[in-house]
Amino acid sequence: MAPKQPCAKYQYVLTASGPKIVPVPDSFSKDEESPADYNSGGYLPVKLRDTFKDGRYHVLRKLGWGHFSTVWLVKDTVENRHAALKVVKSAGRYAETARDEIKLLREVMNAKPGHIGREHIVSFLDSFQHCGPEDIHVCIVFEPLGENLLALIERHRALGVPVALVKVIAKQVLLGLQYLHDECDLVHTDIKPENIMVSIPDVESHIQEELSQSPSPTSRKVGIPPKHSNRPTVAIPRRGTGRERHVQIFDSQPLSSRLHSASSSPSTRHGLAMSRINSAQSFQSPRDSKGKGKQGIADSGASHLSTPDLSDSSPSLLSFTTTSSSDTAPTSLGSIMSGIKQLSMSSPDASKTCTCLTDAFDDTANDDASNLSTSVQRTEIPPAKPSLLSQTAPHDLHEHRCLNHDPHPPVTNSPPAASPPPPLRSPISVKIADLGNATHSRRHYTEDIQTRQYRSPEAILGRTDWGCNTDIWSVACVIFELLTAEYLFDPQSQGDVFGKDDDHMAQIIELLGDFSDEAKFGGRFSREIFDSSGKLRYIRNLKPWPLKRVMMEKYLWNEADSAALCEFLEPMLVVDQRERANARDMVDHPWVEVDLSSEDLSAW
Repeated sequence: MAPKQPCAKYQYVLTASGPKIVPVPDSFSKDEESPADYNSGGYLPVKLRDTFKDGRYHVLRKLGWGHFSTVWLVKDTVENRHAALKVVKSAGRYAETARDEIKLLREVMNAKPGHIGREHIVSFLDSFQHCGPEDIHVCIVFEPLGENLLALIERHRALGVPVALVKVIAKQVLLGLQYLHDECDLVHTDIKPENIMVSIPDVESHIQEELSQSPSPTSRKVGIPPKHSNRPTVAIPRRGTGRERHVQIFDSQPLSSRLHSASSSPSTRHGLAMSRINSAQSFQSPRDSKGKGKQGIADSGASHLSTPDLSDSSPSLLSFTTTSSSDTAPTSLGSIMSGIKQLSMSSPDASKTCTCLTDAFDDTANDDASNLSTSVQRTEIPPAKPSLLSQTAPHDLHEHRCLNHDPHPPVTNSPPAASPPPPLRSPISVKIADLGNATHSRRHYTEDIQTRQYRSPEAILGRTDWGCNTDIWSVACVIFELLTAEYLFDPQSQGDVFGKDDDHMAQIIELLGDFSDEAKFGGRFSREIFDSSGKLRYIRNLKPWPLKRVMMEKYLWNEADSAALCEFLEPMLVVDQRERANARDMVDHPWVEVDLSSEDLSAW
C-alpha cells in the first residue's frame, strides 16, 4: 500500500488585488517574525498605508525584521524621498537600546562629515516616538539600502565572490571602520556580512522601478498566542471573551541591489571543519558549554533586512559531518585534515590561476572522505592592459616636448591633446549598518559582544580591555568568508566533552599558532578554557593548519596569491589585541588596491 500523503494546508491571504487562498509555505514561521512577539512589549502591528509622525511617513512595504524591530519602506512626504523606518519593540530594554543607538548615530553624523570613510556608514535621517494601541515605540529612519553581503555570498556560494570585488569591499569596510574608530571613538562590536549593506546608486529611481515591477506585498492573518511569564505564578483562568487577538504579518521584500534579485535559495556555509550550522545559530552565547556564563547578545532590526533573527536557542542541524581520527579531538582543522586529499593545480600556469574547492557534505553522513565533492576550478581573467606602445608613451606629448631646452618650440596645427578620461567609479559601494550594539572604546555598554563566527579571542575569553581593533578580527573573518563562501571559524560543541568556546579557541590555535599566556589569562572564562600551564583544558590533540596552507590545499590558490592574502589577513588575526593591526594600518595595504577596469568587477 502506498504511504498516505499528508493533507495540504491552505491559508487566507490579503493582496492588493483582493483576498486569495494559497498553500501555506512550510518555512513561514521561520522566515518572518513570531506572532507571539506582538504581545505587550513586543512589535508594533504595522500595515500597508499606515502613517507615522503626523502623516509624514507612509508605509509602502516591509523590508525585513530582527529581534529588536521590524523595518519598513516608507515615503517621506516632507522630503519627497523614500526611507527605511525601523520600528523598535516597546519593552523598556529595547527602547533604551534604541535611544542609545540614536545618540551614537547623531555622534557619527556630526563627527567629521568630510571624512572619506563617512560615506561607508549608513546615514541616519530622523527619529521619533510613536504611540501604538498599547505601548510607545521608538522609531528610527535611515537611508534605504540594498541587500547585505550575506546575499552576495549566497549568490557566489559555489566559487566565492570574485577576488577583485572582495578587495573593493574590504577597502570600503576598512574606511568606514577607520571613521568609526578614529573620528568617533566607537567600536561596532558586530561586524558580519548581515550588517554590511550594498548602497544603491540613484536609489529613488531604483525604488520607483522596483515598486512598479515587484509583486504586491502578501500577508497572513495569524492568531497571537498569550504571553508567557518567565516567573512561576498561579495560573488564574480568564473568562472567555469569544474574540481571539490576531495580527497581520507581511512577507519581507528587501530592496535588491541590482536589477536582478538576490539568490533566494538557502545556502549552507561551512567552516574549515565542514560542520553544518543552522542559520539560526549565528548568535551564540560566549559560554555555550555546560550552561555556564552569559547570555548571547540580541540582534537589532537593522541587521536583518533580508534574513531572519539569529538566536542561540535553535538546535544545529548537524553537529558534525566529519569524523575525527582516534587521537584527535573533532576540532575544525583537525577533523578535515584527517580526510583532506592532496590536490594539485590543474593549470600549467599556476601564477595566473586561482581555483576554489566546493565541499558538499551529506547531512547524515559520517565519513568525511566519502563526502568530499569534486573540485571546481576557476580561472581568473587577467585585467585588460594597454599595449606596450601605450605604456611607454608619454602621458602628455606637449608636456614632454617642454622638457627640451628649445625656448621656441615649432608651432604646429595639430589639435590639442585630449583631456584625460574621468576616473573609473567603483562598481560597488557598501555601508556599515546596525550601530545598535556599538559602544565607546573605553566605556563599554556590555562585555558580551560579537556574533559567534566573527568573535575575537578577547571576547571569547571574557576580557574587558578590548577596543576598536576587536572589529578588525571580525573584518578578517568576513573577508575570508567572501572569498570562500565558508566560515573561517565555525566552532561546535560535543556534549559534555567540550563547548563551543573550547573548540573556537582550538581552531584559532590550529590556524594561527599558540600565543602567550599573557593574552590567554585575564578574562572571565580564561580558567575555564585553559589550565594553569596555558594548555587547552578539554581539547589536547591539535593539528596545525596555517592559513597559507589552507588556501593552497583546500581552496587551491597558488602560492603567490596565498602569500599575498596572508600578508593582508594575518596582521588582523593577531590573537593579542594589543598587537593587532588597526583599520588605519590596513586601509592602504597593497592587497586592497585593485584595477577598477578588471572584468571580475563587471558582473557581480
